[in-house]
Amino acid sequence: MLPAAGASLGSYDHVDAVAVDLPPGTDAEGFTRLLLSRPPRWAGRLMAVRDRLVAPFGLRVRERTARDTRIEPGVRKGPFTVLEVREDEILCGDDDKHLSFRASFAVRPQPDGSGWEGVCTTVVRFNKPVGRLYFRLIEPFHHLIVASMLSRAAS
Repeated sequence: MLPAAGASLGSYDHVDAVAVDLPPGTDAEGFTRLLLSRPPRWAGRLMAVRDRLVAPFGLRVRERTARDTRIEPGVRKGPFTVLEVREDEILCGDDDKHLSFRASFAVRPQPDGSGWEGVCTTVVRFNKPVGRLYFRLIEPFHHLIVASMLSRAAS
């Protein structure tokens, strides 16, 4: 059974967070747009290969939809569904039979007060043993994609 759709996963098996300096005045919605509006082409091709490989196993594949510029609850943004929108954070995620994940795109003052930073946090819960195997296989690609997206957002 899939967890109830919502913000909380209740527990987690993996978490990572990466921060990047942001231009002054960037809010959470702007940060999320920077990250999700222009994913690297190679990541899109990688996701297409992933979709072909996992579809026979009944895992969810990306829906091919027209680009939606809205950032509001219920809107699909690539592999994410927007769950919550706050001034300082956009929370996205998805639930599938093998794993559930949440991605937070938050904006906060830098610890030294010198400006703003965007923090991308990913939290994953494995719903079945195959979820752990699946995530371990894609984990290196997850880190590469997040790093590439953050680098593009900062530039």
